[in-house]
Amino acid sequence: MASHFRSTSAVLALTLSACGEGEPVMLEAVAADCVGGPAQQLDRLPSGSMVLNAYFLQEEATRDVRRGLPESPVVEEVLAKAAALGVRAVRTNGHNDAVDKVGDSAIQVAPLQYDEAAFIGLDRVLARARVHGVRLVLTLGNYWDAYGGARQYVEWAGLPGAVEGDSRFFTEPSVVAHYKAHVVGVLNRVNTVDGIRYGDHPAVLAWELLNEPRGRGLDREGVKLRAWIDDVAREVKAHAPGHLVGTGEEGFEPSPEGYDAAFWAVVGTTMLRTPGSSFARNTASPFIDFASVHFYPEAWGLDGPGTALAGAKWIMEHAAIARSLGKPLFVGELGLRNEGDMDLSQRRALYRGWLECMREEGVGGGALWMFANDARPDAWDSHTFYFRDGTTPDDPANRYADLVIEAAAEAR
Repeated sequence: MASHFRSTSAVLALTLSACGEGEPVMLEAVAADCVGGPAQQLDRLPSGSMVLNAYFLQEEATRDVRRGLPESPVVEEVLAKAAALGVRAVRTNGHNDAVDKVGDSAIQVAPLQYDEAAFIGLDRVLARARVHGVRLVLTLGNYWDAYGGARQYVEWAGLPGAVEGDSRFFTEPSVVAHYKAHVVGVLNRVNTVDGIRYGDHPAVLAWELLNEPRGRGLDREGVKLRAWIDDVAREVKAHAPGHLVGTGEEGFEPSPEGYDAAFWAVVGTTMLRTPGSSFARNTASPFIDFASVHFYPEAWGLDGPGTALAGAKWIMEHAAIARSLGKPLFVGELGLRNEGDMDLSQRRALYRGWLECMREEGVGGGALWMFANDARPDAWDSHTFYFRDGTTPDDPANRYADLVIEAAAEAR
């Protein structure tokens, strides 16, 4: 299988050459091989399957429920376009705990109290995904404040001084008990559209315990976060035994041990010296089925020479650790800013190289951040791309739709 593989340097040199002689990113086409690995799969999906991030589906569907519409145009558009692009799954919110969205799209409006219309919105997302032949990766909660987040659970517990990503979310017994009870309630909900319990629903590919859990404020080595992962993932496995379970994490480590420490010291990011969370420790959990990483180079201080290789190494090194643990890797979010220092041709070159590296490494699946429906403005998120009605995928207005099609076609 490895005989036809090209090195990362070759892939990046080829793709970055489109940027023009002397462009800064040309400096990043340096020698480092994508060593390759056996094809790994997420359930029955082909290795290297493409996934779309479209977090907003439940929210849009709920608003259409409240309007009395029989279906959600946004949900239909995103799922139909995902299928047209050859995408096998969509990663989206399976939660909404935001108090500022009560009466709009919030599902949990108070501790274990629910808005039925908002839950029906999520019912529709699952039912329609099944019809379109697209599976779902559903996040059960958020570390960040958006859509409630860890802070909301700490506030609901009446604890003082709640902050974004509050560490007490992972350790305070009453908060953990609340979250687990909520998760069990979600998994045992019977969909009002098709009558299928969420924990048995064929549209679900995987549940992620939390979007981007971090261990800030916990022990340095990540022991407490791993204990929380074991506790909550065990509950998910018990109530959704046929579904995959992932952590939803970004791939951080408290130490660069096991990685190319010299490279990461030179490139300048501290993300492999982030106390409180260990990708390897978390992935080793017996209740976790696949490894999870995200990659946002600009947000992590990787916005100059070295970005291309850093992305390739992030994929390669995490894939190797996941393989050593017998688990596939899911690159759940991969994001370059539309208004950053790189122009579109440079961003496309980086994405193409990283997607090629994912295929060579046998990664289970990957997803760029983020896919938008046509009516969603660019300003909504600095990483949007589209497949606009009336265009071909390679239309520059879509940014990356053709790259998604190419990568989906190469899945094996």
